[in-house]
Amino acid sequence: MKAISVAGAFRTVGLALMLAAIASAGAEATEVTLRLKGGGFQLSGELKEYDTNKYVIENKSFGTMTLDASRFDCIGQGCPRAPFAAPASLSLPRGVSRTIRIHGSDVIGAELMPLLVQGYANSIGAKAVKAVGANPLEMQIRLTDANDREITLVELHRYGTDQAFQGLANGSVEIVMADRPITEEELAMLARAGLSDMRSPAHEHVIALDGLVVVVSEDNPAVSLSIENVARIFAGQLTDWSEIGLPPGRINVYATESRSGTFSVFDALVLRPRNLTLTREAQIIDSNSGVSDAVARDPNGIGLTSFAFLRNAKAINIESSCGLITRPSVFTVKTEEYPLTRRIYLYSGILTNPHARGLIDYIFSPAAQSQIAAAQFVDQTPDLLGFEDQGGRIAYALNAPSEDFDMAMMRQLISDMNGAQRMSITFRFRLGSVDLDARARADIDRLIEVMRTPEFSNKSILLLGYADSVGQFSSNSVLSQRRATQVHETLLAAAGNTINPALISSRGYSELAPVACNDSEEGRNLNRRVEVWVRE
Repeated sequence: MKAISVAGAFRTVGLALMLAAIASAGAEATEVTLRLKGGGFQLSGELKEYDTNKYVIENKSFGTMTLDASRFDCIGQGCPRAPFAAPASLSLPRGVSRTIRIHGSDVIGAELMPLLVQGYANSIGAKAVKAVGANPLEMQIRLTDANDREITLVELHRYGTDQAFQGLANGSVEIVMADRPITEEELAMLARAGLSDMRSPAHEHVIALDGLVVVVSEDNPAVSLSIENVARIFAGQLTDWSEIGLPPGRINVYATESRSGTFSVFDALVLRPRNLTLTREAQIIDSNSGVSDAVARDPNGIGLTSFAFLRNAKAINIESSCGLITRPSVFTVKTEEYPLTRRIYLYSGILTNPHARGLIDYIFSPAAQSQIAAAQFVDQTPDLLGFEDQGGRIAYALNAPSEDFDMAMMRQLISDMNGAQRMSITFRFRLGSVDLDARARADIDRLIEVMRTPEFSNKSILLLGYADSVGQFSSNSVLSQRRATQVHETLLAAAGNTINPALISSRGYSELAPVACNDSEEGRNLNRRVEVWVRE
């Protein structure tokens, strides 16, 4: 079954807060529907104000109307979660620096961040004017109003994540673009500089996901390759297809240049951890599409490209060290269960310029998700995948050792999944913990918005909890149930009375049906999760 997009099912959350703070003229009208609790009556209009006690809307027939918030439910993508004031001016508060300094990863700063800044400017009715000087790693983007007066200046520097965290510590950077999570050493450095708890939702923001595919020609009989063999092929240690049990032929390696985002992902996830480098025999091509096209024409070729540029080449499944085979797809990247996946982060310090906070809030809006996809990253719009597409995972689970398995529990799990669809939203946890990680906390809001839409308002939601294989099966069963319960309770608390609690259920399934190998910390982290399944 093809993954079904539910794009647009969640709304801009924090952007409304920023608009209230800076009151930005020129922003698009926010249309909402106010429905009488219990039904029977509703009104629609442009939202002008919300102070938790009352809504003020501009209705086309009746003009400006004030309605008691305790008697109405707000329906629509523009519904506020916090006090909202109508816009008035783009100007900054007195004494606030106009410059927002965003430094870090070249992977993020080359295309993605300029697109997001442009999108943010459009969302507040401003213009974005780019300026690149003699140094291609430095860019300035001026945000101006309708009279060409500068509102704020975004400084983008792409000298790497390490250097950017040092700038955050010394006060020369407000926002870090990071293609990896913050390290313990960087956490300590920033804590000494007065920036504590940098893994909290206020500072750590998972803005996108990145993945790549290993491709061969359609004429190549290869279907799956182990991650170890992929590494050895690209390092030049395996040079003939016969060395991995396929018809003989010299292996021709194709790759993008070392500075490209695609190669950076592969180098970070596959080559560097094994102390390997790309073979000198590799044919370097200047684009992802060029790699795909070259491989498609070469029956002995193998290459790396992004999900957006598969074209006429064939994607190879990746086999992990324990024999678990994962098919490359946008869905498996969104769940982070495809081995060649990584998170893309922003880390924010103390933000005094309200446009800096507005930009971060905009990045989590539905409008920004299409820009993330346009920059060849994987956005976080929830998708659905049917049970029948999970067959490989279930087959692997049925071969688990007896100490990691319970047949009765497995039958119940299959019964829960059969006829349902898995949502790409997947909640993950720290070792032995029921505390949600950074992306999971944002996914609570995404799931709530999906459940509020008409398409999902009457569907049942199953929260299925799991553990890694560390410890006894019985204790992991308890822990997995606690995790499912934690998500269940957090979801209801965050949603208030806007979703039907009777439609949500939660169960724990210990260490059954792993999505990654339990022989590494990275794999165990992926297995500590709660999946979301949807049933009619």
